[in-house]
Formats: sequence, C-alpha cells, structure tokens
Amino acid sequence: MQVRSNVQTVAGVLVALVVGVLSSTAAPALAQDSISSSSAVAPSTTQLKRANLSKMMRQIPEVNFQDHRLEDVLSFITEITGADMEPIWIDDKSVDGLDKDSLVSLKAKRVSALKLLEMVLEKVGAESAVYSGGNTWQMTEWGSIECGPKELLARRARLEVYPINDLLWEIPDYEESPTIDLQSVLQSSRGGSGGQSPFTNTQQQNQDRDRRTKDDRAQDIIDIIEALVEPETWLTGGGTASIRYFQSNLLVRAPDFVHRKLGGYPWWPAAQTSAKVVNGRRYVSLGVDTGISMVDDLVNQPVTGVVGGGPGGGGGGPFWQGE
Repeated sequence: MQVRSNVQTVAGVLVALVVGVLSSTAAPALAQDSISSSSAVAPSTTQLKRANLSKMMRQIPEVNFQDHRLEDVLSFITEITGADMEPIWIDDKSVDGLDKDSLVSLKAKRVSALKLLEMVLEKVGAESAVYSGGNTWQMTEWGSIECGPKELLARRARLEVYPINDLLWEIPDYEESPTIDLQSVLQSSRGGSGGQSPFTNTQQQNQDRDRRTKDDRAQDIIDIIEALVEPETWLTGGGTASIRYFQSNLLVRAPDFVHRKLGGYPWWPAAQTSAKVVNGRRYVSLGVDTGISMVDDLVNQPVTGVVGGGPGGGGGGPFWQGE
C-alpha cells in the first residue's frame, strides 16, 4: 500500500509538471495569435465602396421579369453580384419606402447590374406617388448601396467643397480699340512732322467693357445646378439640400446621389474605358482597377498598321524579307 501511494504521488507530480509546461508554452502562442489578429488593418471606407460598387459592374446577359415582386428582384441582383445592398422598405415603423410587393415587369439585355438596379428603381418609382422625385441609389459612409425614395435618401447629407474659380474667369474684351490714321503715316514718311503717333482714340483703348461680378456669375452656376441636377432636392424646390458660394468655391450640403451627379466619385472613374486616336493609331485605356478587374472575353479586331516601305516610298516587299 505504501508503494502504491508513492507511485500515485509521483504520477500526480509528473501530471502537474506536464500541465504546467503545456500551459506555459500555450500562453505565448495564444498571445501571439491575439496580437497577429489585432494587428490586421481593416479596409478603409474608400476600399469598401470601390469593392462593393465594382461588384455591380458585372454584366447580366439577359433578364425578363414578368410581374415579379420587388423584393425578389432586388434579392436576385444581390445574389448574382454579392454586393452589399440596403433597400429602404415600408414597414410597421415607417409608411415611406419601397413596397416589397410592388410588381416589376422589365426586359433587359447585356446591361450591368447597376444599370439594371436603376431601371428597376425607375420602374417602381414611376408608379409611386409618395415622392415626385422617384427612387435612386447612393453609397453609404460604410460602403453599402442604399436604395429607396430620394426623399428618404436625402436625409443622409454631407458637406462638400467644389472649386469653381476656373468657371468664373472671363477673357477681357476691349471694345474701344485704337484706329490708325493713314494720312499721318504717309506725311511722316515724306518728311513731314515726326514723332506723332499714327493711332487715334488712344484714350479709351485700355477701358474694358463693363463685366459682371464674380458673385453674379457664381449665382448663374448655382441657378443652373438647382434647375438641372435633382431640382426637387434643393431648398428652392422644396427639399433640404443647400448650396452657397464663398471665395471661389461652392459649398454644397446634399445627399450622396446629388454629389455623384455634381463631381462623381473620386475613387471611381467617370468611364470604365476611353479611346482616342493619335496620328491615325487608336489607343484604348482601361479605367477599372486591375486589382478588381477580370478578362470577360477576347474578340479578334482588325487594326491598321505600318509595314514595309523603303525610304523612297516605293512600298518594297514584305516586312519579313531582308535585303
């Protein structure tokens, strides 16, 4: 009995030592894992917005909605793109928003998911009398796509500064220009009185015509914006957005869908592709970030090129033949 108790005591000591060693080695590992996980850098809001909106650039070959519920249509767009979308629905707490049971009948072919979303929102907005401005979408501060009536989206407003000094500059126009007296020029050439200027009416040559002030020209720009860019959103149209001129800048407090039409998104190109012709050669530039783009298809396209020809312009033989 004494031997067995000693053996149990030794076994207990060994187990305690093993547990202590394991706990001492596991603690630094757990601490290292927690440090590495906490040191990961979260993506910025700009990256989230760009990544989410790029998903909506996916092209949809063809769709045909026949009396489909609006909720099902938006769920379809979300599933095929994987984009983070936040529709504003009518519920028990709010009578304004999108009706889930609105029926959508729409046909579209070879359009982006974003364009399809705009078509659907326009379709259901035309049948709604809640707000004359209809429906649209906008980016939230955390990178999701929010869609619903413009009246509700306008509640999320932010302040942006737009420099317009280049639009206010005017080229001086001098209407009273001096005239040349040809008779005095001929007399001076024949040895007549010298030192007399051939120009007349020189007193008014430096007088510029009356021009409007910068404030007046800035007000013209404000009037154009309020009349053409979401007229119902501004204070002059019964909305909540405002615009002011201050020191060659426009201070605009408006929702995201208004800022998108004024200046676009600085983190997203205005056009995905652009083409230009220089010296008879065509160059195509891709505007989408290569980190989020992919090759959709390759198509053979005939292009012109410069081949053969000698210094004398006689044409010569094929370019692969040497002299």
